[in-house]
Amino acid sequence: MGFIPIRISSIEVLIHASRQMVFQSLIAFGAETPGSEPVSRVLSQDKGRLLVEFETPIPLLFEKRKMFRTVEWVTPREPEMVEFEEAEGPFAMRRERLILEEEGESTRLKYEAEFGMHGWVLGWLLGVLFIRRKLGHAVQEHMCILKETNEAQAQRSSSVP
Repeated sequence: MGFIPIRISSIEVLIHASRQMVFQSLIAFGAETPGSEPVSRVLSQDKGRLLVEFETPIPLLFEKRKMFRTVEWVTPREPEMVEFEEAEGPFAMRRERLILEEEGESTRLKYEAEFGMHGWVLGWLLGVLFIRRKLGHAVQEHMCILKETNEAQAQRSSSVP
């Protein structure tokens, strides 16, 4: 069976840090930062792309979370974009883009995505009614963490003589 693509509403956040710093934080796969999510590791490299394994917590009902494992092709396009395409995971298809735009000394980070569910029309219905909202909330949460982490790093960097 096929799938019908579902778009997630784009999410934007203004980060008070340089675009280069934000870009580097987005491609720091495998880096250990206290309290950071998701956990990732590079499995291989191929022609400017990285095959990366992610373990991502997704919120469920009643404040519970489930860890989802995905393997994704990641294409960094320094310094303006990072593209992700799911190779293994729970979706029939998932593509995401993180776009970085300079705004003075800050960076506007924009998230765009689409995904497809197994099960054609029934999968689409499940995706539209439940999954799109859950993914949107998880991404919003992750964008807030990226903002806080990068702004703290920028603050530390600017205070170092």
